[in-house]
Amino acid sequence: MNPLVGILVLLLLGIAGAKLSLSTWTGRLGPRLLRITGMHMLLVGFVLGSHGVDLLARDLIGRLDPFLALGLGWIGLLFGLQLDRRQLREFPGSYLAIALVQAVVAFLVFLGLGVGLLSLLRERGFMAGGDLVGTAIVAAAATACVSTPAAIALLSDTFQVRGRLTQLLFFIASLDAVVGIAALQINYAVHPPGAAAPGGSLTDVLIVLGGATALGLVLGMLFLLLSRPRPQREELLLFLLGLVVFGAGAALYASLSPLFVCAVAGVVIANVSPIRSRVYQALQEWEKTIYVILLMLAGALLDFPTWLTVSLAVAYIALRVVAKTAAGWIARAVVPVGIATPRGIGLGLVPQGGISIAMAISIMLSYPSVRLGPGSFGGTVFSIVVLGVLGSELLGAITARGVLRRAGELTPRKEAAVVGRGETVVAADFPAPARAPEPEPSVEDGASTTEAEGRQGGGSAGANGGASKGPGVGPGDPLSPPAGDER
Repeated sequence: MNPLVGILVLLLLGIAGAKLSLSTWTGRLGPRLLRITGMHMLLVGFVLGSHGVDLLARDLIGRLDPFLALGLGWIGLLFGLQLDRRQLREFPGSYLAIALVQAVVAFLVFLGLGVGLLSLLRERGFMAGGDLVGTAIVAAAATACVSTPAAIALLSDTFQVRGRLTQLLFFIASLDAVVGIAALQINYAVHPPGAAAPGGSLTDVLIVLGGATALGLVLGMLFLLLSRPRPQREELLLFLLGLVVFGAGAALYASLSPLFVCAVAGVVIANVSPIRSRVYQALQEWEKTIYVILLMLAGALLDFPTWLTVSLAVAYIALRVVAKTAAGWIARAVVPVGIATPRGIGLGLVPQGGISIAMAISIMLSYPSVRLGPGSFGGTVFSIVVLGVLGSELLGAITARGVLRRAGELTPRKEAAVVGRGETVVAADFPAPARAPEPEPSVEDGASTTEAEGRQGGGSAGANGGASKGPGVGPGDPLSPPAGDER
């Protein structure tokens, strides 16, 4: 079949999927969360791929590597824009601390359990060893420590939950992708793409990390220089497109993570550029379309060569639930946040967004051996992560709901009121512009809470997978749009 047909179908479905409105769709929370975050587009890609009508054959997807790099760079840049120091200062410092601590602990717990599981499988003869196995488990741990605030936003909109725990969970889920993206870049430094095996001294690893950070800083400063004359809308979009293409391409050429490099550039723009709000809006215009296309390509790359793939995906979900639960318990004990938090707070962070899928795509782009045909170990790992994300979203909607119930923020009265009107989502456009819940007035705080805690508005989901105006509704899990431009 003519490859142009597949490309045209991909573009048309990407544009149509980005425009599709699901605001009137009702149903159970788990499936609804999948629809809101666009995960059903994975199924569309799977049908279009080699397992279906073969419009998106593997050799065609191989020719689309530059577009995949562009999408990852776009997602990374948009996520970095959320890390504006002015926005972060509006929240208690303990919120940031608990977000980072739980993500780091979740990464380490998943890594330890994953190594143990793979060792057991090798001993039983179910899986071969190899240097790539270690790289794959570290990459899987990096994807596993990432959450999405889309589920919390969905619960907040559906049941009108506005408590402080809801707000804290939203904040944590919006930020923990920082740890995942950084961990993935560290994995690149320890086992550079193209290298036969992990190796190199600590100095070599630090040099690679410094080079990745420096490249992102240079890209950010280059944009600041180009945008000093206050470019028009078309010029700004052209500058951003060039920045992302060059940054992502240079990162892949230098065996670096395009997500990390472009996220660093986004941080520079968010904290220094006087037109950061215009940059954010320009990126958002195409974010949904790019995200939908990435999901369809990811669906076309899915591969299930053996029953072990599904079994490992179930294990991925189980290990992630354990890791998030343990991480929440430890972070709660180590970092006091000034509000009552249940012991099982980590269960509110089980939902997983598109940024984990973007990270898996990044691995496939960077490690050629991961992109072998059906039956390859790398293709199996990619499929495990994708299936794990789907399962985590279905399960996470239930666990997050349970956490809010136990905390008393989701009451039977609120649930009964929603059931009475058919569980219709208040705001669930695809991908949903999830807005952070406004805190409810409390007796302890007087009539209202602080403005700093109330401004957690919906940002863009750049990569927790780049999808929409709301944290984690897609690849990038943002906090809120950057502050207004300086005039």
